Amino acid sequence: MQMSSNRVLGLSVLFAALAAGLIPLFDALFVPNIALLPDAGAAWYYWKLPEPTAITRVSAWAPYVVHQIALWFLIWKLSRSHKRTDDRLSNWNWWLLGVNAAFIVLHYIQTAVFYDGIAQDVSVWSSQYSVIVMLVMILIMRNRERGLFFGRKAPLPKDGVRLTRSVHGYYIAWATCYTFWFHPVVAEWAHVVGFFYMFLLFIQISLAYTRTHLNKYWTLALEVGVLIHGTTVAYFTQSSILWTMFFTGFLTIFIVTQIYGLGLPKWAIRTASVAYLAIVLGVYTLYPPGAFDPSRLAKIYQVTFIPLTEYVLVFVIAGALWLVSLLPPVNARLHPVRTPRAAEGAA
Repeated sequence: MQMSSNRVLGLSVLFAALAAGLIPLFDALFVPNIALLPDAGAAWYYWKLPEPTAITRVSAWAPYVVHQIALWFLIWKLSRSHKRTDDRLSNWNWWLLGVNAAFIVLHYIQTAVFYDGIAQDVSVWSSQYSVIVMLVMILIMRNRERGLFFGRKAPLPKDGVRLTRSVHGYYIAWATCYTFWFHPVVAEWAHVVGFFYMFLLFIQISLAYTRTHLNKYWTLALEVGVLIHGTTVAYFTQSSILWTMFFTGFLTIFIVTQIYGLGLPKWAIRTASVAYLAIVLGVYTLYPPGAFDPSRLAKIYQVTFIPLTEYVLVFVIAGALWLVSLLPPVNARLHPVRTPRAAEGAA
């Protein structure tokens, strides 16, 4: 099938929007009305069966494991196919799209029949931090192109960066698939927005080794998408106050790092920076709505929580992977010895 990767992206995003947009209707018509246990705080995942059984657990874990193995296998086959990065999809790209679409449909059916996701058996923090590490890996890989702090590159170990590039597809496939099966398909706003974001990440995985996969606007949209997702989740499921930390924290990373990957002129970046300062000051003085209260500025330190976490993790993960790269088998994969015949052919 001959179709440009950009066209496939457009059609896939439409499918993702439709699939996510129909969740409220799907929930109303097919998802059983279950009396869930009371919310027990930030470490408690609310949307899970009060009395799970072996069957309900298997209904979530079995398709998750099969979906996960299928993704890793197809990514491995795609990487071994020696496909050039171009505008066309190989058979393995189409297989990735098809497998992801099939398991999305399967998860809807599984929720309607059994309800539970794998959240029943794992920590709520595992899903959140799997996505955080994914975002950190992207910061590491793009440090060479856009820098880490206001366009300046961070001194990251080269082999740590190389290993990040080598394993990032497998890791992101795990983080996305794990988070996708973590939740049941229910119509809470946080879930609808979250599933749409997961669908977009599945699309990105499926378009590996195409130019669309590397498109700076599309990849930035995926990075910034967590701003919308994180803010929505915080507002609707945790606290109407916590959303300010997620919103301003991810917005800070956009201004400090991500905006420099767009190739904008200095005046545009400065204008965006001024707008950022105005937004942050507005959030921490005018919310909650009511009379202006300068004392709310005392909480503006929250803006640093998410950026500091991610930037520290950049150095921790890059450093840890650099240590892994010192292992002889890993180092040999990162620095293959060229045979005389290969060198002659390259010449």
